[in-house]
Amino acid sequence: MAESKSEADAGREQQLRLQMHLPPVYDYGAWVWHAGVEQGCNRLALWGVHGGALWLTSDHVAGKSHLLRTLACDLPCAALLTVHTDHGSAADSREMVQRWVHLLQPGSHWLIDVEAGAMPEQFAHALFHLLERARDLQRHVVVAWRGDADSLPPELSSRLRAMETVEMTPPADDDALLQILRASAGELQWDIRAQVLQAMLTYLPRQLDVLIFALNMLETNSFEQQHKPGPAWVKQQLMRIAGQLHSASV
Repeated sequence: MAESKSEADAGREQQLRLQMHLPPVYDYGAWVWHAGVEQGCNRLALWGVHGGALWLTSDHVAGKSHLLRTLACDLPCAALLTVHTDHGSAADSREMVQRWVHLLQPGSHWLIDVEAGAMPEQFAHALFHLLERARDLQRHVVVAWRGDADSLPPELSSRLRAMETVEMTPPADDDALLQILRASAGELQWDIRAQVLQAMLTYLPRQLDVLIFALNMLETNSFEQQHKPGPAWVKQQLMRIAGQLHSASV
């Protein structure tokens, strides 16, 4: 017996829609160029041809990890290592170096993306020995890390300072921030109106890490609450996020 219209409607209300994100695509066509990253991008493009040893750094979140992944996809001879310093804190430095070299050795150009912030001692020693192995194997190296070099063991600190420093800075204007937010929304497969992105710049600090975090929170809340991001809802969500950020900073 066919189910009634009300039963069918109730079934549709209970049925969860799928939240499927396509894997991010890292390529120069999707990369958002602005004044803060242009010099760094140009220098890394030359590094892909001529090699060398570079330290890619910044004072704030500026897209270093995204840039390294973009370069790894664009440069066939590159190998990428991502170091999460909060994982495997009990691991032996020698074991880490062996594992890292095994991963990187097929490439002639090594891209080493280290988690920002304080670096535990065993990771610092492992990174120093990895750089030594790179020199012995005549590999070209980029280390992306944001942190205080004075807090590192002297051997690693001096090694980083001996490398050519490539500085990146966050977007300096709203147009670049909006462009990055649009690109990030596209990675989430989310068709979001320009007014919503503009509201984010009104209610939140103009900091790339804060805005990307808020965009992901909006997308998650919109999905969980089955609510389209209208002006009133967006304002409410952004003010709540801003309050949480303020409380966390106090």
